[in-house]
Amino acid sequence: MALPIDTVRAYYKRIDEGNLDSAFELFHEDAVVRFGDQPEIVGRAAIAAHVANMVVPVAKSIEHRIVSEYSVTTGDTTTVICEAVVTYWMRLSGNVFPHNAVTISEVGADGTILRQRNVGDLRPVIEDHKAHVSQQ
Repeated sequence: MALPIDTVRAYYKRIDEGNLDSAFELFHEDAVVRFGDQPEIVGRAAIAAHVANMVVPVAKSIEHRIVSEYSVTTGDTTTVICEAVVTYWMRLSGNVFPHNAVTISEVGADGTILRQRNVGDLRPVIEDHKAHVSQQ
């Protein structure tokens, strides 16, 4: 079985490769994800749908470059904290937006991501997308 940090790295790699379906296979069926101060998203299928709706229309590609990573194991759960520079290549404008982000992922004994919290300022990405959607 992969180490918890390897599970999180694999998730980023699959997202960056555009393999969204494969990326969310790494989540537990009842996983919970929160982006910033948005409401929690519950369940692998709901998380996958949310990210697909958030990423596919907006970004031509994404890259997660991990700057630092930490793991802490408590009982059957390992918390993996990754600081990353996440770069979005915008689909409509062609603009490029790097931003700093922190992801806190709780990985269970079965190797799946149980819970994830993502913190980063996506306002420039969202504003760029909205500006160019309105021009179409």
